[in-house]
Amino acid sequence: MASTWLWRGSEDELIQIKMKNEISSGIMKPIHTVESVHPNLKKQSNCSPLIGDAVIVDSALHPINGSKYENVWILNEGAHAAVRSNDEERRRLWKRAGIGSSFRALAGERIYRVTVVNLEPYSIVRMDRNGYEVVGEELRFRENSAESMLPIDKWPLDASLRRVVRTAVRSLYTLGLDIGEAVIALGGDGHVAVRDAWPLLRDKGQGAAAIERFAVWYSAASAQMADRRRILIGADPEFVLLMPSGKVAPASRFFGDGAYGAAGADAMLVGRRLLYPVAELRPAPAETPAALAANVRRLLARAATKISDPTLRWVAGAMPVPGLALGGHIHLSGAPLTGRLLRMLDSCAAYPLALVEDPAGRGRRPRYGALGDFRPQPHGGFEYRTLPSWLVSPAAAKAAFALALLCAREALRIPSIPAQEERYAAAYYSGDRTELAACLDAVASTISATESYAALAAYIEPLFEAARRGKTWDESADIRTKWRLPIV
Repeated sequence: MASTWLWRGSEDELIQIKMKNEISSGIMKPIHTVESVHPNLKKQSNCSPLIGDAVIVDSALHPINGSKYENVWILNEGAHAAVRSNDEERRRLWKRAGIGSSFRALAGERIYRVTVVNLEPYSIVRMDRNGYEVVGEELRFRENSAESMLPIDKWPLDASLRRVVRTAVRSLYTLGLDIGEAVIALGGDGHVAVRDAWPLLRDKGQGAAAIERFAVWYSAASAQMADRRRILIGADPEFVLLMPSGKVAPASRFFGDGAYGAAGADAMLVGRRLLYPVAELRPAPAETPAALAANVRRLLARAATKISDPTLRWVAGAMPVPGLALGGHIHLSGAPLTGRLLRMLDSCAAYPLALVEDPAGRGRRPRYGALGDFRPQPHGGFEYRTLPSWLVSPAAAKAAFALALLCAREALRIPSIPAQEERYAAAYYSGDRTELAACLDAVASTISATESYAALAAYIEPLFEAARRGKTWDESADIRTKWRLPIV
């Protein structure tokens, strides 16, 4: 059962008392400025975090580099930088990630302060223009207590408020914060904009209750994390049908508007018209990359019986048609969603796939393909939405499945998250393949040292080899060739 700790000291203090011969056993020497906030663990100076424990940076005074502290999850690692950055720097990061920010008043705006704990809303409070709470309009999800984290259905039901919460979560994630608050403006037209965001510390506002909430949830969730056999992986990849002229043939012509069983047409708002140009597969989840790929192929074969026009070309990737972005969303269940898992997926799945996608795929970001993009699912799992459509080939699909599965299995066992440096995020968004490729060795070294790697290596290594050689997939090719489906 994992514990949660608070760290208020400097990085130098921690480095001085952390010995290499103790890292291998997963035990650090006593850290006297660390306190346990786990309700079942007494506060004592002769204890220290073990493998899988969570350490919350409870001070913005000192910079902390979590990659130096093996075997523990460092929360709010970006607290120091977030507090010391100016408005322009924060807005630059948000803009790069596709998050709108504005200090100008939106027409008919309402302002909310949203407290976020590990990617979930803890509370949302209506504010007036002077920063005071609007009496009688508090929208707290629950009374403060040490019960479990908010379930999915505690996200607001109102679509506008859900956008507010989603924007708050993304703005904090972009700053490297796991427990924090954000001020979000909601315009009368439904548009949202970030005004500010900061880490939530124990002695500030709801900090103590929020941290206690996390500690209790994390203790319970650690037992679930220990059982890797319960993890299932699913997907909903997209592809497009092209006419000989190069124009898109609406998928709704063959699947109808919306779902058609396990394959269907995905909606897209063009101007004020709701169109269904993109085909989407919804395979049954599986326990292994090979099994999920087999489910995908069966659906492609089934889709072929509905698409009667032999002149159409089936294409996938990031953006095979200018302006039309495609996704290869991955669904995970049985693995609790944490900020650490999302950052692992970014480093170990999104970066390698970005290196082999067609260069035109850069145009998909940041509106689509933003780092850490996720969506909670009613079944209790979540959907990782950052990846492009890996339907270009079975090899790309199985590599994506294997990397996501490895991250889910090893999220709290992996010593440290590779490729977290700012330069890699910048390279990902700008499409700088040379800079991004510099992270491959660190990612490969980290994942190859895990218990899960041996069983998944056959799916992962071809992708990494292609990335090292600078090979990219061809988004103009008909995907049926690689999937060994007949092209009539």
